[in-house]
Amino acid sequence: MKAMIAEDRYCLDEIQQVNAITAALRELSLLIIGQHVTEGVKVASDHAESDETVRAAVDDMMRVLRAAMRARD
Repeated sequence: MKAMIAEDRYCLDEIQQVNAITAALRELSLLIIGQHVTEGVKVASDHAESDETVRAAVDDMMRVLRAAMRARD
């Protein structure tokens, strides 16, 4: 982007590049969230005898998902 701006590239090309970067960052966020949820489920299932552990894992996953949803707006 810095080079495009420095080269005074066409505005719509710059906007298209910004949109591509934004989409890539959203996909990266989804990958990170997916890994976090997977780990949370593993931890919760390993300690399934404890309702509090499961509740804490679900609360943590919900917090991450809420943050991700806010970031989309």
